[in-house]
Amino acid sequence: MTQRRLARECALEVLYRLELVGDEPEDTIQELLVRKNPSDEGETHLRRIVATVQTRRREIDLTLRRHLRRWRLERLKMLDRSILRIGCAELLFFDDVPPKVAINEAVDIAKKFSDDDSGRFVNGVLDGISRECRPVKTEEGKNEPGAE
Repeated sequence: MTQRRLARECALEVLYRLELVGDEPEDTIQELLVRKNPSDEGETHLRRIVATVQTRRREIDLTLRRHLRRWRLERLKMLDRSILRIGCAELLFFDDVPPKVAINEAVDIAKKFSDDDSGRFVNGVLDGISRECRPVKTEEGKNEPGAE
């Protein structure tokens, strides 16, 4: 498992516990650092994800709501909601994470911790966000949303 994958999985646990029981993120992070022993890179990415989701949650949730078809964010499984927030945060705010990586990682985590249907759902939502927020350059150098 890569350090960034470990960071994403740890961030999922932090965000899930925060929403479920209101645990302080730093307490959960410290516990995970001892239990999972990520590298410095892994810890940095974990902290960056958690901080971004917390500070930009309104913007992340608004983006997710625009891309949910026939679903309300509040009605999603708490686990899936946290996975979507992590993936959306990476798509919107982490220029060092390629969109396909952010999407694939979120899908794999959804399949691992939720179910295959969640994986497909996460893929559809994040793919729509990716097409909107990170347009692909055409040969002429113009941005073309969603072109691949």
